[in-house]
Amino acid sequence: LLIEPHGDLVDELGADLQVDEQAAFRIDGSVTAGAARAQIEDRYGWALGEDYAARDGCARFWYVSEAKLEPRLGERHDEPGADLEEPLDVGRAAHALHRALGGFDPAEPLAAFLLQHPEHRHTVRRVQITARYPYAEIRDNLVGAGMLPIDMLRCKLSFFGATKFDPRSDRWVRITMYQDAPFPDEIDEMATVAEVDDWAFPPLPGA
Repeated sequence: LLIEPHGDLVDELGADLQVDEQAAFRIDGSVTAGAARAQIEDRYGWALGEDYAARDGCARFWYVSEAKLEPRLGERHDEPGADLEEPLDVGRAAHALHRALGGFDPAEPLAAFLLQHPEHRHTVRRVQITARYPYAEIRDNLVGAGMLPIDMLRCKLSFFGATKFDPRSDRWVRITMYQDAPFPDEIDEMATVAEVDDWAFPPLPGA
């Protein structure tokens, strides 16, 4: 909203506002299986203590709705559709990869492991990406009974400047955008830079 009127300043920057998703797609198969397993323990230690075989450990599944092509959540033990599951069971996949690597020679290269177990390729790629970008993963069992989609919604929406969250269920939330934002004439009257910059952050009670 702030930069849209200033096309002469920002239009040429559009070419730089993109990510080369192929840059991190290639798997480094030269690392040893032992090093890969240690990497999982370092980055996915939160996932290794879960019991994914238990009913509550794999209670949900994610799929894409046919009508709106949006992510939806199903109840694995009560609803059909688990055969359409999207690979968002990240914790469970990391746990399975860790267990499979435990039965492999730790001195062998990861490429040799993947030749025998190609079903783990997407998880290996994810682990290697997360090793470089520690905030790239939601650290929760996304198919567990205790997972609340609203927690992820609040996190994502906060990046967009959302405030005043008003949950309507555990799956959607009503928000306010730009709450307490000053009008242009009010910005002109502000005395300090801090006054101009801080309006995006809601004041704490008693502060």
